[in-house]
Amino acid sequence: MAKQMKKAATSRVPAPGTTARGFQVMAIHVTEKRGRRAFEALRADRPASNTFALAESLPKNLDPESAAKRILAHAFASDAMPTLVDDEASSFRSLGVETVPLTGTTIVKFRQQIRGIPVFASLVSVELDDDNELVSLNSSLAKPDLASYVASISPLDALKRIADLAGYGRQLPDGVPTLNLFLDHGGKWRLAYIVEDVRSRTKGKASPAQHQIPLVHDYVIDARSGALVAELPRTPALRHGTASAPDDLGNMQTFNIEMKDGKRVMRDARLNIETYDLRYRDPLDGTLPGKLVKHPWSPAAVSAHTHAAVVTTYLRKVLKRNNIDNMGGRVVSTVKCVVEQFERPPGSKVWLNALWDGKQMLYGQDLFNGRLRSMASSLSVVAHELFHGVTGGTARLIYLGESGALNESYSDIFGTLIANSKQPDIGKWHWQVGCGMAVRDMQNPTQDNQPKLMKDFVQLPLTLNHDLGGVHLNSGIHNYAAFNIMTANDGRKFIFTPKELAAMFYIALTQQLSRQSTFADSRRAVVLATRSLFRNLPQTQIDIRVAAVKAGFAAAGIR
Repeated sequence: MAKQMKKAATSRVPAPGTTARGFQVMAIHVTEKRGRRAFEALRADRPASNTFALAESLPKNLDPESAAKRILAHAFASDAMPTLVDDEASSFRSLGVETVPLTGTTIVKFRQQIRGIPVFASLVSVELDDDNELVSLNSSLAKPDLASYVASISPLDALKRIADLAGYGRQLPDGVPTLNLFLDHGGKWRLAYIVEDVRSRTKGKASPAQHQIPLVHDYVIDARSGALVAELPRTPALRHGTASAPDDLGNMQTFNIEMKDGKRVMRDARLNIETYDLRYRDPLDGTLPGKLVKHPWSPAAVSAHTHAAVVTTYLRKVLKRNNIDNMGGRVVSTVKCVVEQFERPPGSKVWLNALWDGKQMLYGQDLFNGRLRSMASSLSVVAHELFHGVTGGTARLIYLGESGALNESYSDIFGTLIANSKQPDIGKWHWQVGCGMAVRDMQNPTQDNQPKLMKDFVQLPLTLNHDLGGVHLNSGIHNYAAFNIMTANDGRKFIFTPKELAAMFYIALTQQLSRQSTFADSRRAVVLATRSLFRNLPQTQIDIRVAAVKAGFAAAGIR
């Protein structure tokens, strides 16, 4: 798509600005007066343009990419738009099309090329509505000043240079050198070869820590002199990597780590997870979060770290929630905690508890076959406790009596959903929260001395000695209702998929419940969430799903 010259003096919108980095930038939107005027002028100019001479070439009759190409060509040629570049050698290569569900628009991106050579970091984004009409136009374009556009060294010469820089010796790294126009940090334009995602090799004998850190760069080599222009890191701060170690159940796990002061530590920068060790001290003595776990990795820390990653990934991918606070905040876990007053027997290091303290996770441990096993070894327990953080930031269910039992139940629900997330067949799910050290059973609450029917709800004083009104006791009733909903079937298949169940309960909890909600409130909330989630289905299909929810609660006596 060759750019055509146009008269900047008659432009109907302000000319683009020029950044300190040598790129001309422009951004206009249909909701702005200037953008609306410009886009209307472009549409009015179409009859006089060869680009839209035929009815078949009008945007509404084209696919988004073809429409964007024609709109962009017309915009560059028309007096209705500012002069973006005035180099007839410019052309634009499509980088792809992306639908944006949140806005209901489509964006087509282009890279500027001069004499067929891509301009590194240039971009034109064309945003279209359902009729392929302009919503916005955003551009960052350049006019490189080069004496020559012809390389003096070959792509092979550039690759050999990179091999030397990256520690490959006589071997060549994977990757194909591509010629680009590159603006270096000094503001000088270069004709350069670029090879992306080159994994560096450590020269000589590497330490175990170095083997755990994948150092990845994009290399920029001057195509005239062969000199290194830039080594662009692709791993943030050059500090992240992975490690493998056994967890507290003896299973090998691979997890993300970082380097800090030359040592490997348990921090996952991608998910913003950190894991600490309190070394069997009391978390109430002001020592939290403890020491950031370093190599060698303790099995308890491996369990906490990897399970926190599973939960956080589930929040992001399934529930579209950005960590516990929905803002990408830190997820901190501390293992080997012992609340001294509850250590049984004294000196045993046994503290049979795991909890979310409003800011972070604390994990105790129990004796299992003669050895201490962390509560973090159970994924359902980790998911349960971390979900208390979600509840605390949304419904904020008071942790007393029926609302407290509801709080506990929603954590059990998501503990179960997450622990079974790798098993698509609901019929094969495990229903115990804390497998291997089970605490509750959603399928049969009475197995662990919990009531499962509302008529058996136990009224207790709202004191610590009575479990704050039986929050861990009466949760079995709501758990049983949730189990019935999760396993509801039409005689051939389950009515809900795991992801649908997660969405229903998540919407109910975060959007429909408040501090003192009851089991009956939860019933209404899940019904509302189900109606909203399936509102585009035929009415008969909506009715089937709502009936399954109501039946699930009714089976537990919740009305």
